[in-house]
Amino acid sequence: MDLEKPNNIYKFHSMNLHLIEMLTNNSFHMSERKYLNDPFDSGFKITLDDYLKLYKERYPSLLTTKEQYESATFLFNANMENGEIDWARGIEHDKSIKKITCFTENYANPLMWAHYAQNHTGVCLNFCTAKDENFKNSLQPVNYLEELIEIKCITDFEKSLLTKLHPWSIEKEWRIISSKEKFHFKRDALVEIIFGLKVKDDTISWFKGVLEGVFYMHTSIKKLRIKHSKIYILNEYDEIMQPLK
Repeated sequence: MDLEKPNNIYKFHSMNLHLIEMLTNNSFHMSERKYLNDPFDSGFKITLDDYLKLYKERYPSLLTTKEQYESATFLFNANMENGEIDWARGIEHDKSIKKITCFTENYANPLMWAHYAQNHTGVCLNFCTAKDENFKNSLQPVNYLEELIEIKCITDFEKSLLTKLHPWSIEKEWRIISSKEKFHFKRDALVEIIFGLKVKDDTISWFKGVLEGVFYMHTSIKKLRIKHSKIYILNEYDEIMQPLK
């Protein structure tokens, strides 16, 4: 999927110590697939024949006898029956499964604020990708499909990390994939933080002090407010900037 990379990309986050750690170390935590909220996120289909073919390519010495084939077949059938698929990713990597961190083009979607900003008690971070070339180059769009992809070759495992079922397409998601635990970003790239409706003013003031202490003086502080039955984005002086569309 060949999409133009967005000039601004957004990351929702809970107000917790992990957020402070992320900003202090200017690095995103990379998560394994099993920790994602959708059990079908990055899922895939694989047949026994394709599994045995890839397993033999990866570990040729472990499939040389009839007993070894029978053992591998039993393991495959048992895991498929139990709905387990992540174990099959072990074919691809020696030491670790690749990890991901997620972003969105759509900061204004109310469902995103409910799901990923902990029902408006969290924040939305706005990154300007033009200020961090490595960040921008590492972004990859999620592909929304009607069915899970079918694994036919080793590279299909990484493709699956960029797939979700079509009902999730409203998220307009982008991802960074890495085998590392952290992905560093330039502090200048974080241009704006928008606080949810339920974040208290004194918490925002405290957080602003924390930001200045870890070199984010340039980052604009915004917050959401309900006015006249609509949600608006306000600056730190309670001046209306724009409606949340």
